[in-house]
Amino acid sequence: MAVTVLLAMWMLLLPSHVLAAPGYQTISGPDRYQTAIQVSQAGFAPGVGAVVLATGENYPDALSAAPLAAAYGGPVLLTRSTSLDEGTASEIARLQPGKIFIVGLETAVVSQVEVAFPDLAAVPEGIVVLAGANRYETARLVAEQVKVKLGVVTGVVITPGDSFADALSAGPLAAAEGWPILLTPSGGPVPDTTVQALGALQVTTGLEVGTYADPGVPGLALDHIVGADRYDTSAKIAEYAAAKGLSYGHLALAIGEDFPDALAAGPYLAKDRGIILLTRRAGVPAAIASVLLERADAVGTVDFIGLEPAATRPVKLLLNATDVPDGLDFSTVRIGSETEPVVWLEQRLTDLTYRPGPVDGVFDKRTYQAVMAFQKWEGLSRDGVVGAEVWARLLGAIQPTPSVGDSGIWIEVNKAKQVLLFVQDGIVMRTLAVSTGNADVGIVTPSRTFTVYAKSPKWDGPRYKPLYLRGILAIHGYPSVPAWPASHGCIRVPLWDMDEFYPLIGVGAKVHIY
Repeated sequence: MAVTVLLAMWMLLLPSHVLAAPGYQTISGPDRYQTAIQVSQAGFAPGVGAVVLATGENYPDALSAAPLAAAYGGPVLLTRSTSLDEGTASEIARLQPGKIFIVGLETAVVSQVEVAFPDLAAVPEGIVVLAGANRYETARLVAEQVKVKLGVVTGVVITPGDSFADALSAGPLAAAEGWPILLTPSGGPVPDTTVQALGALQVTTGLEVGTYADPGVPGLALDHIVGADRYDTSAKIAEYAAAKGLSYGHLALAIGEDFPDALAAGPYLAKDRGIILLTRRAGVPAAIASVLLERADAVGTVDFIGLEPAATRPVKLLLNATDVPDGLDFSTVRIGSETEPVVWLEQRLTDLTYRPGPVDGVFDKRTYQAVMAFQKWEGLSRDGVVGAEVWARLLGAIQPTPSVGDSGIWIEVNKAKQVLLFVQDGIVMRTLAVSTGNADVGIVTPSRTFTVYAKSPKWDGPRYKPLYLRGILAIHGYPSVPAWPASHGCIRVPLWDMDEFYPLIGVGAKVHIY
C-alpha cells in the first residue's frame, strides 16, 4: 500500500491532540543587533531587573552572559565594540531596567551608556561594568554577580572559551538552572581564575561541555558532554537539559556557524525552561535531525532565531515526519554506500514513485538516478548525494502530482525540473530523471503536446527502445542521463527505466512537454 494511504489511515486513528502541529515563529531582524532586540521584545516587558549588554562583534566575553541576564529576569542585548547601537539603546529604554551590566565592552561604550541613561549612572551599582583582563576573568566576574543575585548557586557549566558553540547550546540550561558559565581552553589547562571562581561559588556539581579539561577541584563532580561536532554536542546537551526538567514544549533553533542569535536566545528560553538546538544555514545536521524526529510529539512552540527560510523548512519537515524507523542515523550516503540507511532510502524513494530498483541496501547507479530525480523534482542540488537536507526533504515529501488534466495514461516532461512523470488516471506512477535537448549540441526539446506515433523494442541508432513523437524526436533510453539538458533534442531516460517503461506506453499515448 502506498505510504500516503498508510499515513492517511494512521492519522484518522490518532487522537486529535497528537495531530496538532507546532506553532512556528521566526524572530529575526536585519542584523544581529536587531535580532537580539526582537528576541527581547518577544520575551520581556518593561520593568526587568537588569539588562546585560555585550558585544555583537566577538564572542568570548559574551559567552557567560545568559545566566546573569536570567537571574535578573532580563535579556542579553548586543552592541558594537566601540559604540552603543541606537536600536539597542532604544530597547533598553523600553525595558526600564533596574540595572545595566556591561560585559567586556570598551570604555567608550561605557561612557555612552552612562550618558544615555543618566538616572542609572547616578545610582550606585546602577551601571555595572564587568571586564576582566581576559575572557576567563570576565566570566569569573559575571559568575560572581550571578551568585550575588541568587545567593546560592547549585551548579556550574564549564565550556571552552576558545570557541562559542558549546556555550551557546548550554546557555538556556545554565540560565534556567541559575548555573554560572565559566570558561577554559578546550585543551586545558583550566585557568587559575576559573579554578578560583569554582572555589568562590562553592559548588559541588556541574556540567563540563566540549572538553575534558580537569579543574582539579576537590569534591567537584562534573558530568561531561563531548559530541562528535558542535551539532552532536548541541543534541546531547538538549537531551541532558530535558532530563533536568527543561522542556521541548518551547524549542528554539539558531545557526551554529555564528554566535549572536543563539546568545540572545539563552535568557529568553530560560523564562519557561525551553531548549535550544543549533543548526546549519544549508540544512539540518544529522544529530539535530534525529532529536527533532525523536522529540517531535513533545514540541509545542518553535522559535527560529535569526534563521532564513532555507534553514526553517527542513526543520518543519522533520517535525512533521511520521514514518521513520528507530535508529535511522541520517549519515550521508552516496553511490557505493551499502548501509542500513540505504534500505530505508530505497523504500522511501519507491513509495514516492522514484524507481530506485530493488530495496537491497546497495546505493548503485539506479539508486543514484532515483535520488537525482527526487532532487530535481524538489528543487535541491542535483548531485545524487543524500545528506542532511535531502534526508529532511525525504521525510516530509509527498508523491509528485501532474500538471496536466487528462484521462487514462499520459506522460509529462517538465523541462525545468528535468523529470518525466508517467501518469495513470491522474495519479503519478513513476517519476524518472531525464535529460532534454540542448541548443549547443542540437535543439531545445520543443514544448507542446505530442502523440506517440511509433515505437521500437530495440536500439534504433543511438536511441534505445524509442517512443517516437515526431520524426526522429523520441523518448528513449541512453547510457548517459546527466542532471542538465544534454541531448540533441530527444528526451533521454536511464536504460533500466526504459526497459520497464517501454511496455507500459502504447502508440497513441499523449506526451505533454512543458
